[in-house]
Amino acid sequence: MINDFLLPRIVFIPFFITRLLLSTLRLVQVFLPNQKSKKSLPKLCIEAGIVGWKSIEFKELYQSACEYLDVDRVYKIEINREQAYFPQVRRALNQLQPTHYLYDPRTGSEHWLQGLWQAFQVSYLLALRRIIPVVLLTDLAIRTWRAQSALVTAASGVVVIFMAPSRIQPIFPHRRLVGPSLMPFSQATLTWLDTLPRAQPDNDRPKAVFTGSLYEPRTSLLNAIQSGLQARGQVLDIKGRQLGSPRVSDEEYWLRLANADLVVTTADQMIQPGTDWTWVPHLLYRYLEVIACRTLLVAPEVPGIGRFFTPGEHFVAFQNSNDAVDVIEYYLNNEPERERIAKQGYVRARALIESRIFWLTIDVALGHESLT
Repeated sequence: MINDFLLPRIVFIPFFITRLLLSTLRLVQVFLPNQKSKKSLPKLCIEAGIVGWKSIEFKELYQSACEYLDVDRVYKIEINREQAYFPQVRRALNQLQPTHYLYDPRTGSEHWLQGLWQAFQVSYLLALRRIIPVVLLTDLAIRTWRAQSALVTAASGVVVIFMAPSRIQPIFPHRRLVGPSLMPFSQATLTWLDTLPRAQPDNDRPKAVFTGSLYEPRTSLLNAIQSGLQARGQVLDIKGRQLGSPRVSDEEYWLRLANADLVVTTADQMIQPGTDWTWVPHLLYRYLEVIACRTLLVAPEVPGIGRFFTPGEHFVAFQNSNDAVDVIEYYLNNEPERERIAKQGYVRARALIESRIFWLTIDVALGHESLT
């Protein structure tokens, strides 16, 4: 009872306290001049740690934001974790004076109380300066990050999630959720992918590939699929890495996706201490990355993905390990079908990226507080 019902909702307590305090601040602001009138075009600050800015995720986030707005209206904030978090944020806001701030709960402290305190400080500072928060919540199952995200957006703004909002609304304090969201993906990277060298056909049997982090229950599912395929004379090449281990270079990662016969991924959330509702599948970045590489994706059908991709037309869905084995074997042995769906998926992915779907859905949710 406690673990399934009360514990996931513990984030409601700091949220309502923060909302009450910020409501008081808003009453005071009614009698103060509106500083926003002095600002011209909206400006966006994006925060991340030093390591975070080296990842594909944040490179694409920044580049796609520059394409959506303008390079002169998007700013990076590089947080050094060896220094106090909040003073770095405050200093950046003093210098840049943005209208919008992209907050990531992974950037600050990973400890429950310290993380909440930092989130409250950011929330108060943004509300005081009438800056609109946009939160990137990649792992909603982690209570600490979910609580921080709720605090930062207690007064305004949106939280971008990668699962269907209807599935997790019972454990999130407000309804300003954007999801399931595709990853931020830039047109520049899409154009560059078209120039990647493609492997020449050889006499080896085609094989399925997985690349990415290994954790439970993903590892067990992949091992079951690999064993099932091996019994049928097929190959699943698991190019996995343990959490915290070094990543391959960006180019090597993209080459893996682009030169695979097909790529398999899962939609499982990681089971670890401090998580709940891990049974809710989420829309991993791999969904868009693989399809944008003109490679066939084999993956679970995540709730809400239908607004972007259609199973059987843009990618191939599976329900469990046995189903995955059947599906993968079929498409490894049917190259024309494999290439047809991969091509249709690429055309759809290209249209979504060129429409700037990631930022457009955020702007729609922000309404009159939008970036554009």
